[in-house]
Amino acid sequence: MPNPTGTEPPVAVVILNWHGLADTEQCLRALARLSYPRFSAIVIDNGCQELSPAAVAALLPQARYLHSPANLGFAGGANLGMRQALAAGAELVWFLNSDARAEPESLREMVAVAARDRRIGIVGPKIVQVEDPHRLDSVALHLDLRRGRLYLLGHDEEDSGQYDGLADTAAVTGCAMLVTRAACERTGGFDDSYFAYLEDADLCLRAVAAGFRVVVAPRARVHHHRATATKGRQSLASL
Repeated sequence: MPNPTGTEPPVAVVILNWHGLADTEQCLRALARLSYPRFSAIVIDNGCQELSPAAVAALLPQARYLHSPANLGFAGGANLGMRQALAAGAELVWFLNSDARAEPESLREMVAVAARDRRIGIVGPKIVQVEDPHRLDSVALHLDLRRGRLYLLGHDEEDSGQYDGLADTAAVTGCAMLVTRAACERTGGFDDSYFAYLEDADLCLRAVAAGFRVVVAPRARVHHHRATATKGRQSLASL
C-alpha cells in the first residue's frame, strides 16, 4: 500500500500461543528488536492459558493479550486477532507463528515491498531454518492445482540467492504473512473451516481472485522451527 506522506503505516502483529510458551516468549523477544518504529502486537492464548497481560507486556510493552477459552485453530485464532487489529486502526496485519523469530529489519523490508503497488495485498518473507540459517525453510508455496497439492518452495535448500529475484507468486506461507487492510477486508481473512494448514494457500488464492498481488520480500528474513505446535499433523480439511 503506497504511503505518499512518508509516515510509516501502523502494523499489528498477530501471534497465537497454543502450549508453546517458550517459543512465544522467544518470538516476542525477537519482535522487541525490530527496527520498524510503528507496530503493535496481539498475543492470543488459543485454547490454553499460559500467558497473562502482565507477562506479555513485560516481554513487549506494545503487545496486547487476548484469551480464547476454545482452541479456534490457526485460522479462527488469526481471524480473532485480525478483527482486533483492524478495529484498532492497523493498516497491515502480520500473521506470525509463535515459533518464528523475525530478524530486526524483516518488518521494515516487508512494509517497503507492500508500499510499491496498491495492488499488493499479501507479502511473505524469506523463511530460513532456526537450526541452520543458511538453509531455507521456504520462500513461497508452490501450488499444484491439478493434483490438489502444495509444496514449500525452496524447502531444505541451501540459500545461495537462487530465489532473490522472485516477486509475484501464487501463495506464501502463513508462518509470516503480511496482509494489507484492503486485502483483509476484501477476503474476510482466513476460512476458519480449515482449522490449521491450507488456510494460507486458500487466502492467497482468494486474494488473487479479488485482484490483489501476492509477492515475496526476499530481503526480509524470518527464522522458523517447523511445526512445533502441531508436530506436522494435517488439517481435517486437508486435501
